[in-house]
Amino acid sequence: MDAEKQALKLSGISKLNPMQAKALKKGFFEKSVVVSAPTASGKTLLAEIASLDSIMNKKCKVIYTCPLRALASEHFSEFKKKYCSELGIRAGLSTGELDSSSKHLQNYDVIFTTYEKLDSLLRHKSDWLASVALLVIDEVHNIGSDRGPTIEMAVTKLRQLNPELRILSLSATIPNAVELSEWLEAKLVESDYRPIPLREGIFFNGEIKYGNGKKEKLDLKEPLKAIVKDTLFSKGKQAMIFANTRKRAENIVSQLAPLVEKELKDEEKNDLGKEGEKILSALESPTEQCRKLSTLVSKGVAFHHAGLLSKQRTLVEDAFRSNKVRLIAATPTLAAGINTPSHTVIIPSLYRYTAAGMVRIPIGEYKQMVGRAGRPKYDIEGRGIVVARCETEKDELLEKYVNGAIEPVESKLGIEPVLRTHMLSLVASDFVFDVASMESFFKKTFYAKQFGEMQALFKKLQNVLEQLEEMGFIETTEKRISATALGRRISELYLDPMSAFDIITGMNSSSKFSPLSYLFLLCNCGEMMPWLSVPKAKEPELWEQLQLHRLEMPVDLDKEMYFDLNLLRKFNTTEMIGLWIDEAREQTIMDDFKTQPGILHAKLNRCDWLCYSALEIAKLLDLKIHFIALSKLRKRLKYGVKEELLCLTEVRGIGRTRARRLWRSNVRSIADLKKIDKKDLSRILGEGVAKKVKQAIGQR
Repeated sequence: MDAEKQALKLSGISKLNPMQAKALKKGFFEKSVVVSAPTASGKTLLAEIASLDSIMNKKCKVIYTCPLRALASEHFSEFKKKYCSELGIRAGLSTGELDSSSKHLQNYDVIFTTYEKLDSLLRHKSDWLASVALLVIDEVHNIGSDRGPTIEMAVTKLRQLNPELRILSLSATIPNAVELSEWLEAKLVESDYRPIPLREGIFFNGEIKYGNGKKEKLDLKEPLKAIVKDTLFSKGKQAMIFANTRKRAENIVSQLAPLVEKELKDEEKNDLGKEGEKILSALESPTEQCRKLSTLVSKGVAFHHAGLLSKQRTLVEDAFRSNKVRLIAATPTLAAGINTPSHTVIIPSLYRYTAAGMVRIPIGEYKQMVGRAGRPKYDIEGRGIVVARCETEKDELLEKYVNGAIEPVESKLGIEPVLRTHMLSLVASDFVFDVASMESFFKKTFYAKQFGEMQALFKKLQNVLEQLEEMGFIETTEKRISATALGRRISELYLDPMSAFDIITGMNSSSKFSPLSYLFLLCNCGEMMPWLSVPKAKEPELWEQLQLHRLEMPVDLDKEMYFDLNLLRKFNTTEMIGLWIDEAREQTIMDDFKTQPGILHAKLNRCDWLCYSALEIAKLLDLKIHFIALSKLRKRLKYGVKEELLCLTEVRGIGRTRARRLWRSNVRSIADLKKIDKKDLSRILGEGVAKKVKQAIGQR
């Protein structure tokens, strides 16, 4: 089968673009390849062609890995729609459960996954991984980010498992692409081709000055209004604004909403009203943020950040793609996310908040953001515009960001906490079994390629081995390094060994255990970072609460008060989750902790995983005293209810609000639900919900 012709035909594309044609020259189907090209240059089609060739011609399995679940899901959906039914290809998506070998994946020809899930599969020794012949790594420049060590480890492990493995790495333009390709023993394809030309410029005093020296005058001097008005009304296009905080993103679109709303037609308002209703119904009881977003969407604008629920983010993205929502203000996470391009990208500030104060973002991050400008099939050009505060800053930003060079990608593998997690994984999955195998493995990493000198790293690794042995996770002799049963389980659970050690220490403590004890035990783990910040005015109250509950705390409070700088933040996070399981209204939680639904639910998901991990560790160590309490806590975390409502919430269609309503009406068990007449149930829950609940318990 001619993979290139099939991919073009089923994608509805007449011919390859110059970058794709360059990549597909001699060796593309036989060798590993690194493609370094701008955003939106057509790299995904190359991955699809390579995948089709591997599946159809070589009869081999493919893994497509990328940084985000949403991105993996998007690529999976597109691939499935275009190729699966037509060519009889079996495609699978696996991005969730980290404590699973996902054996069912052996039945698929191509698997779409995230970096972490791929690493998890390797930790679980999934035997089908040895049959993978092609690994596609999307956004491989992330090897220079905090996620980088996970990519580096997974790639090095897979290459050791299968020396014949071909790797297709897709990257934004990076200056050290040669170094990356040499590490992967790959052919390098570099291109500056972009199907939609991108003009980058700086706005100041009513004028945009572009990188090529050209200038464009706008009607207004107020930056955001001027650029938005020009994009949406003069050009009839869409715009995206990248804000440096969630609050700033919300404020920007709130200020610009009247400008956009007055230009909407009645038909557009009607469509947007329906989109707003969908956003409002994402939660059983909408919060103020839900209502705010719903109102803004009905006016043709939206904000997008981690504070939104996943469902709401998807609704906003879909409404923007379909040109219903005309303007989005987002935090930079969207820049590395799924395909939601616009004609114009606006960056009001290149500064971000860090522990060291306000600092400028890297040039690579800026390029990721402006790379979202320009939509194939819709635009003949894209614009990326930064707002300058003064004349001198305008020239400096033009030189440094618009016309400047992107920073090289550097390995982050040499950080000791990172090494601790990955070293346990290597020992537990038998990639490292003595000092020689350890040194041999790390000499094959990107870190070794970049820095050459390995003695400092080997010294850190020896320290890490000593720590892991002290924790009881590995055993060492003069000839062999092996994982204990506990160490192997912790590796499979994808836990930081330090978090696991703290959980074990806490469960073995003499604390008077309560739900609060367990929640603090989980919130004490590094996996719960970032912990909720604590306003100065709230500190005395939190210290008082800590002292009141000191006998329930599974840590040495007298010691931690002086040594743990994050103690109050951990306890504040504990209290927020405690309110959730005690049925506090979501809006009350949002107000009391100055947070958003998306942050709350992300913390709940992380806490649930840690609770599951703690239960698995308790089972392995036969700490029976914790079995029932942790099992109940998991259910309470899921449903946000007190223990008495757990039975009711197990029924499909009954959430925390409806369960409490039923309880107050003396319907307190499945038996009560079966006894109650449908009409009476309808008076409590509404006719539609009552019908679904009766069906869920096997009644008509």
